[in-house]
Amino acid sequence: MSVCNKVATNISPLPKQKSNPSKAKIFVLDTNVLLHDPQCLHKFEDNTLAIPVEVLEELDRKKSAPGELGFAARKIHRDLRALFDDDLLETPELSGQGSSALSRDLANGGRLIVVINDYFVSGDPASEGMNRLKATLVDMEKMDSRILASVFFLKEVCSDSRVILVTKDANMALKGIALGLEVQDYMNDKVTTSKIGGGFKTVKVDATDYQRFVLEHGVDLSPEQTSHLFINEYIYLSDGENTEPARYRGDGQIEALILGPEVGIKIPKGIKIHPLNDEQRMLMDAILDEDIKLVTCCGKAGTGKTLVSIAMALYQTLGEDNLYERVFITRPLVHIGKDTGALPGTLDEKMAPYIAPFYDNLEVLFSNRKVSKEPEAEQGTKLDRITSNRKRKKAMAKLAKQPAQGDASDEEGPMTRKPYQFLFDFGIVEVEAMTFIRGRSLANTIFIIDEAQNLTPHEAKTVVSRMAEGSKVILLGDPYQVDSMFLDAWSNGLVHTAQRLKGTEITAHLELLTGVRSELAELAADLL
Repeated sequence: MSVCNKVATNISPLPKQKSNPSKAKIFVLDTNVLLHDPQCLHKFEDNTLAIPVEVLEELDRKKSAPGELGFAARKIHRDLRALFDDDLLETPELSGQGSSALSRDLANGGRLIVVINDYFVSGDPASEGMNRLKATLVDMEKMDSRILASVFFLKEVCSDSRVILVTKDANMALKGIALGLEVQDYMNDKVTTSKIGGGFKTVKVDATDYQRFVLEHGVDLSPEQTSHLFINEYIYLSDGENTEPARYRGDGQIEALILGPEVGIKIPKGIKIHPLNDEQRMLMDAILDEDIKLVTCCGKAGTGKTLVSIAMALYQTLGEDNLYERVFITRPLVHIGKDTGALPGTLDEKMAPYIAPFYDNLEVLFSNRKVSKEPEAEQGTKLDRITSNRKRKKAMAKLAKQPAQGDASDEEGPMTRKPYQFLFDFGIVEVEAMTFIRGRSLANTIFIIDEAQNLTPHEAKTVVSRMAEGSKVILLGDPYQVDSMFLDAWSNGLVHTAQRLKGTEITAHLELLTGVRSELAELAADLL
């Protein structure tokens, strides 16, 4: 029996591609795909998946890694072990020359095989693909080279099938393409459109409907005028001469924003913040709406995403309504440039360099606050972590009665306090590391995640699923400034979350386009 016939006997019948019944597909998964999405084994429809044994070796090295990386490796191991249970185990011989592979049917109609490359076992010099690979990539001990060799092996023994390498590693993809292999990125969590966002849509109405909208703060339009909109989408309503920002609430209802163009929000103990443009008004509207539990906001650097989000979160936490008990702030720990190594100190001290932008914004929001040089704990006002609105109101009342004793910015010395330090003293603002978020349940909390474009879709799901009753999560970031190695503008957690949850009643999704930081920052964001 020939090699191809034996392969067909051992792993056939291979699922047929619906669009091309004469050619089956075998997807060879790289390690980074499994780590990126531990659920990917169930997302290739009824095709055959192949995992080279070298991938298992790489996963084994990652299983002790902290955070989501180690979790993903361990989950893949558990899922594979469950699939290849003893009473269901099959060990078909792939080539008849001593090597073997595990094979298992999947619930979705596909098949999974774990491949051992027989060419490494037998040292068969007759393989054209292996000879080409060895001549091109000298070091065959590297895992990437051995995974590519497994692709060549499957391509030759399963010549009646399309063998496709699936990887999120750009260098691995380039090597595969250069060697003549068919290579694809993992597409399940990618945005299907060629362009992300594109700004806010404009809905044109006649003068009568526009006047009704202005006078009644809302208007009902026909289904033809709103069929292209999704629930809670922010738009511009225009009669040709005038334009107003608005929100689509579904069933043809267009609603005016909560804040007018000249209305500002006073942060308790801080400054009064005014929206600098209509885009910021839309973001403020989404955060201030109690019915919206998740807000995603994309935008280039300098559009005011972080400042506006922190301001609105503190207003809802410190204000009379006390909608939330605390504000959690975090960002993914992704290095830019050379890694500085492990940082010393407590969790807050370790996180300080990463969340410095939050501190910068808090400095702005409380720049008018007068504080004493001595710590507030010595004045009898320092409390343990605030756990209820009643305690917070009492604490804030005490804080309001303290006499101003000088501006912290004018004082020098080690005891000088930042004007926003009381937020951390009273537990109103907490810094949270993404590493420790798994397993928590956060109630009555507003959670701000900056640089969310560096989250994987799985990490974004982990964070959002931590939100209990009375909580809201805000994801901020620029999809075109992804620092993570295996993510891009179309597959990161920020964009993935926005696309998957778009059109639901308790979520809102915005994109800010107008820079407000400075003329130089705007030029840099656009041209550099």
